[in-house]
Amino acid sequence: MKPKGDCSLMEVLKARKKTVVEVWLTRTLETYPEHTRRFLLREKDRFRNPVGHAFQEALPALFDELLGERDGARLEGLLDTIVRIRAVQDFSAAQAVGFIFLLKNIIREEARKEGEEAADALTALEGRIDELALLASGLYAKCREQILAIQAGESRRRMYLVERMQGRKAG
Repeated sequence: MKPKGDCSLMEVLKARKKTVVEVWLTRTLETYPEHTRRFLLREKDRFRNPVGHAFQEALPALFDELLGERDGARLEGLLDTIVRIRAVQDFSAAQAVGFIFLLKNIIREEARKEGEEAADALTALEGRIDELALLASGLYAKCREQILAIQAGESRRRMYLVERMQGRKAG
């Protein structure tokens, strides 16, 4: 379904947004075990499925930002939503931000449909995707640091309680 007239790759991608985002969501959720993936795709209630809801809200918005003006604060917030989920779920750094690179392949597939004239636009767009990946990597590291700090604090609290209990038994 090629839009009429002389369209840039960005315009083609905007026209195919629904399809591109659906493929991106599906490929992202394929990084989960089968039963989890089915649940994340099927359950539409945002309270029963906050993870699936977060992906379904954030990916289309990320796609819009990627093709648009790229509001840095909004981009960071959208990426943080997904990266934070994946950091808490114990994904490795590569797995946590890998969903961004899935978009690169999807866009390449769409660009191939447009022919050679899309090559320059594709290179520029891939640069934007790489920037997203770098931002997401930084967010992942920050999330993991927070998780480790929380875990360390919890360990210290437990040790303090154990020491207090032992002190009471001795006294």
